Amino acid sequence: MLSGRIISRVLLFFFAISLTFPGFSYSQCCSTGSPVGASVYVGVLGKNYLRAIAYYRRSYSDTYYQGAQKTSETVQLSNSSFNFSGVAIAYGVTKRLTIETDAGYYFDKTQNFINPKVPQTKGYGLSNGSVTVKYGAFIKPASQVEITAGAGFRYPFSAKPQVIDGVQLNRDVQPSTNAFGASAMLFLNKGFPAITLRLFSINRYDYNFRDRSDYKYGNILLNSVFVSKKIVKYFFGIIQVRNEWKTNDQDFANPNNYGGDKVINSGFQIVTVSPQLSYSIAGKWNLTVLCDIPVYKYYNGKQMTPQYSFAVSLTRDFYLGGKQPKIDPGIVK
Repeated sequence: MLSGRIISRVLLFFFAISLTFPGFSYSQCCSTGSPVGASVYVGVLGKNYLRAIAYYRRSYSDTYYQGAQKTSETVQLSNSSFNFSGVAIAYGVTKRLTIETDAGYYFDKTQNFINPKVPQTKGYGLSNGSVTVKYGAFIKPASQVEITAGAGFRYPFSAKPQVIDGVQLNRDVQPSTNAFGASAMLFLNKGFPAITLRLFSINRYDYNFRDRSDYKYGNILLNSVFVSKKIVKYFFGIIQVRNEWKTNDQDFANPNNYGGDKVINSGFQIVTVSPQLSYSIAGKWNLTVLCDIPVYKYYNGKQMTPQYSFAVSLTRDFYLGGKQPKIDPGIVK
């Protein structure tokens, strides 16, 4: 068992990490925020287990949509992209309670314009930080059933927009929302050990508050369904179907004649299929590669949309409670 002093140090370590790095949540290609990553590992952990996740994501966009149709009429951008690296650390305080903090950094968020006279726009830096608490409301190890609920908050590392060479970057390449946010999540899991199959679902709602400029980014509802199947020893195949719905941004300081405070060219619904392959290294490390393939897009107004995205993640669990129990924490929480 861990002493109270060790637990306190671990919790302080989590919050120190969360104050140093930003969280990764969900967003479209080059909107402000952080991209989804390492989303398979979202259930509660066993008591005294620590899980560390690191990942990298690359996303590229080169197509405008208006509603559900492609458009090239009066568009400005040639393409946009980002490169993002993130980390997450979770700790099982009890067999039902897990605390998690997310982290990440944009190496670049880039926009290239059709007009060659317009220079490339590029932002970089920390995104918003986040802390989440998860509670296993219903856990049945024998039947591999889990229902976990969670809530958390996000915070900016700076309330000021990024300025480079004396010029404030536009919102699409800002690394942070410069505002606070809150989130709620529900995780559902059912395993079928006889056929090495696992079904699970992630449902999450993110709410954004106004920034100092009276601008509010849209709220995001995300629903994902996963099917995981063992292929051969150490290899697992995963298929994710994800639906993301984002409301319009709101600019309270600059209302327009069409939607009032609603920003017309913001908000969307996108359905993505994400095939993934996971490999267990020496039974300790889990390496996962994935590719996001959008299959349905609907955008309010006219917006640049994701063409493709891929990510690589590495995960490992550590037991901090002395002698490790024989039970696999990935099966019995």
